[in-house]
Amino acid sequence: MHSRPIDIHDIDEGIDRKQLTQLKQRFLDLNRVRYERTCAALSDRQQHFLQLLPLLFHVNHPMLPGYISHSTPAGIYQYQPSADELRQAKILARSFQYNRDLTEKTYSIDALFIMGSVGTIAQSGASDLDIWVCHSLVGNDSALQELERKCQLISQWAEQQIHLEVHCFLMHSDDFANQRGKRMSSEGSGSAQHFLLLDEFYRTALWLAGKVPLWWFIPATQEDNYSVYREKLLRKRFIKEEDVIDFGGLPEIPANEFVGAGVWQLYKAIESPYKSVLKLLLLEAYASNTARVGIDNENDIADAIKNTSEPLALRFKRAIYAETPDANALDPYVMVYQRLEDYLYLHHQLLRLELVRRCFYFKANNALSRTHRQTNKSWQRALLEQLVKNWNWSTHQLHMLDNRAYWKAPHVISERALLVNELNQSYRLLNELNKHHGHDIAISNEELMILGRKLHAAFERKAGKIEWINPGISRDLSEEHLCFILEKTDDGESWQLLRGSYHDLGVRNINVEPIKRSRSLLELLLWCHANEILTGITKSDIVGNGFILSNLQKQQLIQALQQWLPLPLAIDHQQFTRPANVERLLFIINIGVEPQADLHKKGMQMLSSQKDALVYTGMRENLIINADVIHLNSWGELVCRHYATDALVNCLQHYFRLLPPGKNFSMPELSIRCFSAGQGSNIAQRLTELWRDLISCYYSGTRPRTSRYILEMGDEYLLIQIIQQQPQIQRFKSYEKLLEKLGQAQPEFSPIVIDRYGLRDKPLRLICNTIKRNGIYVFYQLDNNKANITLVDEKGSLFNTISEFHNQQTLLRPLVNFIRAALQRLQLDGDHAGNTLEQDTIYLYELTGNIKLQQGLVEARHLNSEISQLHFINIKAIAEMDQQQLRFTIFCDEQEFSTLAYGDDLFKAVASYIVRRRQRNERYPCYITDLDLSLCRDIIAQQTGLQLGHYLQLKAELEHKLNNALSLI
Repeated sequence: MHSRPIDIHDIDEGIDRKQLTQLKQRFLDLNRVRYERTCAALSDRQQHFLQLLPLLFHVNHPMLPGYISHSTPAGIYQYQPSADELRQAKILARSFQYNRDLTEKTYSIDALFIMGSVGTIAQSGASDLDIWVCHSLVGNDSALQELERKCQLISQWAEQQIHLEVHCFLMHSDDFANQRGKRMSSEGSGSAQHFLLLDEFYRTALWLAGKVPLWWFIPATQEDNYSVYREKLLRKRFIKEEDVIDFGGLPEIPANEFVGAGVWQLYKAIESPYKSVLKLLLLEAYASNTARVGIDNENDIADAIKNTSEPLALRFKRAIYAETPDANALDPYVMVYQRLEDYLYLHHQLLRLELVRRCFYFKANNALSRTHRQTNKSWQRALLEQLVKNWNWSTHQLHMLDNRAYWKAPHVISERALLVNELNQSYRLLNELNKHHGHDIAISNEELMILGRKLHAAFERKAGKIEWINPGISRDLSEEHLCFILEKTDDGESWQLLRGSYHDLGVRNINVEPIKRSRSLLELLLWCHANEILTGITKSDIVGNGFILSNLQKQQLIQALQQWLPLPLAIDHQQFTRPANVERLLFIINIGVEPQADLHKKGMQMLSSQKDALVYTGMRENLIINADVIHLNSWGELVCRHYATDALVNCLQHYFRLLPPGKNFSMPELSIRCFSAGQGSNIAQRLTELWRDLISCYYSGTRPRTSRYILEMGDEYLLIQIIQQQPQIQRFKSYEKLLEKLGQAQPEFSPIVIDRYGLRDKPLRLICNTIKRNGIYVFYQLDNNKANITLVDEKGSLFNTISEFHNQQTLLRPLVNFIRAALQRLQLDGDHAGNTLEQDTIYLYELTGNIKLQQGLVEARHLNSEISQLHFINIKAIAEMDQQQLRFTIFCDEQEFSTLAYGDDLFKAVASYIVRRRQRNERYPCYITDLDLSLCRDIIAQQTGLQLGHYLQLKAELEHKLNNALSLI
């Protein structure tokens, strides 16, 4: 039977005090039902604790939980323990006597409330108690600290003795009303969510003792006029001020709070989405008045949005004013659901509504498809059955939902997609609110950035990224049998993952939809392991035509993944305050293939002294056929890339792009595994050594980041160089082409580093091993009457030439003189302005021994007085640009020869002059002793600047033309 509405809207015309008494009784009646429902969900000892809770804060007794001293703040306003409460206290403390000397003469505590899911359809045995201890201590920090300690002791006792999680929050009503509240609960924080927290408090709080909320007595129609109505209510003594506690009114919730609350809920939703989806959607409904979430019928927009954006606490209060409260209809979670249903119906979003219903059903945690053991049905079950009946859910659907803990991957993937879509929509809404109300937002842009990073890490899809598909959806995804099948089509190869064994699938002979497909077997295996589908007890079949993987190799592979990625994976919140860094890397080489497969089938191996896995045996075979690269970063993102061809080069590029040298990060842990039956350990060891050397070269700080690294792979030479933090890997089929590339100009000093196994029968290895510091290096190797000269200039560029050899002095003297002249010009022109004396020092070496048999030696040579006294004709050339061509003027002992005077016969004229100057007209080679490039430096070397190599190259070209002219005279 419905009671009459209570109308106290117009306080100026007077209020019937009987109506106020009736109103208070309605709130207390509803409170009593919720209290009884709360107790019904607790164990006997937990119920006794809840009954005793006001008494524990009312007195200080050494034998009761929470005792610190007799002077600890205690005493609850107008609290009188019942006989049953005193009896329970005597059970805990036999010496306890409720007498006046143990009770406080003054009251430090205004009221006690419990917030949260207690007494609701969502309460379970695991629900905790969030207790608001509302105190009147102002300016007494020591007393407040002692009261806080008392709260902690009570919480500890409850956890240890009766296995009940209790959180106490000290509250002062004036501070809270003035938005100076500190963190109140695990659901929100301080002033950032002041009104949202107040909304939740007013509609969910369970009053235990002390003063009742003043908010009860101010009609919802006066909420916008709260302060004025309150002042009249108290001034006219309709309500005694000392009998009520005032946390303030609840007008329209400001938009700035939605962002803070939304960020907090999205954080929680990443790992446990179901509960957060309800709260996030409630925020969306509340924010609809601000964000104007789209509605089809614009004519009804104002009323519709107002109905869905009004705080639920006001609807709760209106209902109590309207009639005798119905505890089921005013259940906080039922009210949340009803608001979301109205909101989603309004926007015709029925798929989202179905998700909301599932979230609500899981929150209620009452399996309706299972037989109820007790004779009397619980109020929660009866209420849930009534709701589900209205939703028209089938028995099969209920059975499926009740077995969520055992959902397997296909079902979980489908559900996750809906949840992720919901969370992404919430994030977009938060960004929209932040864009329009950013100046009022209590949450910083940094928090929004961190949230974006968390969502990106958890849900953003990208190539090769392993998705974590089970954010608290199912308890167990593991499978007894899994089958991985290789499928070959015109589009290439792909792998399918199916539930069951290969034998069972063959027997059933039916088409089974794969759980997942991938281009890579390893990506599927890693996905199964990361999501705990593939566990230690799972039997797996890997089937593919031409795919070679023994049972032992399969076992080793799975164990390697399990060891490399132990589960569960915990990521600290602080990691998201920084950009993601790669923390671990795993290379797995040659899965499903065997190098030298024909020999392996015969149980044979090719024996050779050439053990390098990159240039194996005299056939120079590269044993790296395919590779999978897995990395895990600091945000928990797991990425797997498969390289079916050109594996080593792709691995190198992948590594350098992932970890650009020169950036500030800690080096990740690197593991390399290869399970090839014949050369597995050799391959893994070789690559481990290679990466150790590359890390030493590019990441240790001991060498310039511009270093050029050379290694041999098969019948090729690889040249690695980092240019503008991007890896460049160039390939050369011949040693001569490699040298040609190494001779190119460099923008800065770029030394050459030879791989530990590379170029062992080539002069370049001896040369690079000799160079220990920056400088000018000249190496020559005699070959009958020829000298092979290699010069390494100040930027590490190589210059190679072959010269006729008469003796060491005639070979070195003109070259050294030219180098010194060129270095002087570079200094004067500013190209070497910052060079030290050491950088321009010239070092001379002769290569001796049998280099091809790896028996080469390097011997230092020095210029001496005998060399310096040798006489040569000084030949100086000056270059300048003329119609995009280099033109030269040549001076021989100050005699000028120019293109303007001699045209194409310039070199013939110079040669004739040189012959005339020599005794007996000898035709031995002549050398350029000085070269001026100052007038054409921007054309020759616009990007890199002039370096010694440019001088040497032009010197060689001029000498070639000049000596040709000499030979023709």
